[in-house]
Amino acid sequence: ARFLQLCCRGPANRLCGMNKPVNVHGTGLVLGELGVLLRGPSGAGKSVLSMALLDRWEGRGQPAFLVADDRVDIADEGTRLVMLAPPQLAGLIELRGRGIVSRPHREWAQLHLVIDLVPELTRMVEEEDLQTEMFGHTLPRAPVPQAGVVGLGHQILLVAEAAAQAVQQAAP
Repeated sequence: ARFLQLCCRGPANRLCGMNKPVNVHGTGLVLGELGVLLRGPSGAGKSVLSMALLDRWEGRGQPAFLVADDRVDIADEGTRLVMLAPPQLAGLIELRGRGIVSRPHREWAQLHLVIDLVPELTRMVEEEDLQTEMFGHTLPRAPVPQAGVVGLGHQILLVAEAAAQAVQQAAP
């Protein structure tokens, strides 16, 4: 019932009729016009990287919003996947050493790009590693070394490059 209330009001009303969402471990963001899902094990640095990405996009005058941290609902709309914020997590993100903090957020966003935080740096990534399959949809993917393998600046550059390529791929 909560899902139908969430998706059937305001601008998200076109999401009605989707399959029941699946809750996944990850952090959902809106960076510019892209919906981005960061995946990785607990402690890999998803939240810190997410906050840094939000700051970078916002600092450049581009839209930057949190969908949800730690858990994100993914719904299959048929032609696309949509990230939804579980109500209890909307706008909240954990900053280890500080606690739970709030950030501007969106209740939902189309998913365009998956960032996987991985345990090692691959110097030259194979083409087949630059896409992933989720619920029958093929999406652009970027493997990004997790916290401690490379610095935060390197992680941000890898995500920014993947985002730029995803935007180019999406252009008509």
